[in-house]
Amino acid sequence: MKYEEITIQECLEKVNETLFLPDIQRPYVWKEDDICLLFDSICRDYPINTVLFWFLRKETLAANQFLKRLKFFEELPEERNQENSIDTSPLQRDAYLLAIDGQQRITSLYLSLKGNYKLKVGKRFVNADLYYNLDSGVKENDDGVLFEFKFFPQTNADVFIESIENKKTKVVTTKNWLRVKYIFSITERKEIIDAVKGRIKELIAIDITNDQSNLIFEFWMKLNSDKLINYYNEKTQDYDKVLDIFIRTNGGGEKLSYSDLLFSYIKLNWNEARDKFSRLLRNLNESNKYKFSHDFILKTILFIHAKEQENLKYSITNFNKDIVEDTKNNWETKLEPALKLTKDLIGSKFLLTNGKLITSYNALIPIVYYCYKFEKKGFGEEANKLTLPIQKGIREWLITSMLTGVFGGTSDAILSKAKKAIEEKATNAYFPKDELFEKFNEAKPALTLKITEDLISRASYNSSESYLILSLLYKNSVNLSPLLDDNKPQQDHIFSKKEMKDAQIPKEKINSIYNIRLVSASDNRIKSDESYADWSVRLGNSVSKSHFIPDGNWSVANFDAFLEARKIEFVNAIVD
Repeated sequence: MKYEEITIQECLEKVNETLFLPDIQRPYVWKEDDICLLFDSICRDYPINTVLFWFLRKETLAANQFLKRLKFFEELPEERNQENSIDTSPLQRDAYLLAIDGQQRITSLYLSLKGNYKLKVGKRFVNADLYYNLDSGVKENDDGVLFEFKFFPQTNADVFIESIENKKTKVVTTKNWLRVKYIFSITERKEIIDAVKGRIKELIAIDITNDQSNLIFEFWMKLNSDKLINYYNEKTQDYDKVLDIFIRTNGGGEKLSYSDLLFSYIKLNWNEARDKFSRLLRNLNESNKYKFSHDFILKTILFIHAKEQENLKYSITNFNKDIVEDTKNNWETKLEPALKLTKDLIGSKFLLTNGKLITSYNALIPIVYYCYKFEKKGFGEEANKLTLPIQKGIREWLITSMLTGVFGGTSDAILSKAKKAIEEKATNAYFPKDELFEKFNEAKPALTLKITEDLISRASYNSSESYLILSLLYKNSVNLSPLLDDNKPQQDHIFSKKEMKDAQIPKEKINSIYNIRLVSASDNRIKSDESYADWSVRLGNSVSKSHFIPDGNWSVANFDAFLEARKIEFVNAIVD
C-alpha cells in the first residue's frame, strides 16, 4: 500500500472542489477542545494520522446515481447533528475523491483556516476564529497542552490581548492571541516574520522575541509547506469493497457506532433512506427534547424481522436486501406511523415529555412493534386505535420495565423474549404486559410487574431513574422543556449537601431519592446551601406539602426518620 503526501493547504484547496464526503459518513462531531488538540499536535510534530480517499472516475459517478457527493461544512451549522448537504453540481472533473477516513480532521482544519466555526456564547451561536497564544510553546499546561489554541468570537483583530482576573486573588494576567487565519493567509515565506512582527507591534504595541518568531514561522511551514497529510487513494470502483474497507477502518473508533456503519448499507440499497430517517428523527426528537437515533430505528427494524435472538445483532447478514426492501415498502404505511404513534403515546398520554424521563429507549421497541403489527393509527375506541385499556397496559409495562432496568446489559436477549410474547399473546385488543414479564422472568427471575417501594428506593440524585420517579410523584406536571432556561427543573437536595456533609451523613443517604425534590433553576440557586431549618421557615407549610415533605420537626438529628417518612409519601403517591 503506497501512501502519498500533501500539505494542509493543498488538501484544503481540494475541499468541495474535487474532495467530498461519501454518503456513508456520519455528521461532523468534533468539539473546540478536539480542534485545539489537533493544532497542538501539528505544532509539536506529532502525527495526525493517515487519511483514506476513494478515487472515483467521472464515469463511475455518472453511472451510479446513488453515489452522492456530500459537501464538507464550510460553515459549522448551529444544529451540530445536521447532515452534510449533497453536491448537485455537474460532473466537470475527470475524477473525484471521497474521504472514507479523515472527515473530522479535514473539516476541523477547513473551519479553522478557511471557513466559519460557530461558538456558543450564552444562548446563541456566533462566528468564531481560532487564535494561537503567542506565549505558549515553552511549557505544557496542567492539561498537557504545549501550544495553546482557543476560539474567540469574530472581530477585525488579527492580534489582541486577553485580560484574565483570578476571582479569589484578584490578580490579573494577560495572554496575547494571534489569529490563525492571519498566519495561514500569508503567501510568501520570506514575508512571514516581518509581516507578523509588524502586525503585532501595530495592534498591541509589543515586540515578540526571536523564539516566538521562530515558532510562528514553523507553524506557518506546517500549514503551508510541510507535507503533513499522508493519504492513500483507493482506486477500486466497487462500492461493496469500499464499504467493507470503511467498516474495517472505522469500526474501532469511539465516535462511529457499528449501527452507523450498517446504515450505510441500507442507504446503498435504498436511495431515499438518508432523507427518510433524518426527517423522521427530526419529528420524533422535537428540537432535541428526546434522543431517538438511527440506532433506535435500526434496532426496531431488526426486531420486526427477527425470528431468533441472533437476528437482533447488528450485522450485514441481518440487514439483507429483502429486509431493506420490506422496510422501504412499509415505511410510510406501517413503520413510520408506528414510530410516530409511540412517540405521541409517551408524550401526550403518558406525559413523558422529555428524554430525561426515558431510561431505556429499547423499552419502547415492543410498543412500536405492537403498533406496527396491528397497524394502529391513533387513540380511540375503534379497532385500529389504541384503546384506553391498551394504553393502560402499555403504560404499566413501560414504566415498570424502565424502573426495573430489565434492558440493561442483555437487551438483545430481553428483546427476543419480548418479540415471542407479542407474537404468541398479543391481539388487536390486548397488549400482553403480563406475558412479557413472564418471559422476562425466564432470563431475570423475580421481576415484578408492580412499581414497588424497592424499585423507588434504588433511585438516587440525578440517576437515570430519578427524573422518571419524580415525574410520577409530581403527577407528570413538571415541564422539562421550558422555553426559558431559568424555568428548567433541577434536582435539589431538601437537606443541603453542605449541611449533611458537615454532619458526616453518608453520601448514599444524602443522595437518596427521598431527599430530592424538583424545582426551577432559579429556585435552586436561591436555596443553595441554606439549612433545612431556615429554608422550611422561610417558605412555610404550603411549599412543603407541594414537595411531599411529611409533617414533623425535621432536622439533621432525625434525618433517617425523615427519609422513612418521605418514603411513605412516595409510595402512597406512586404505587397503585
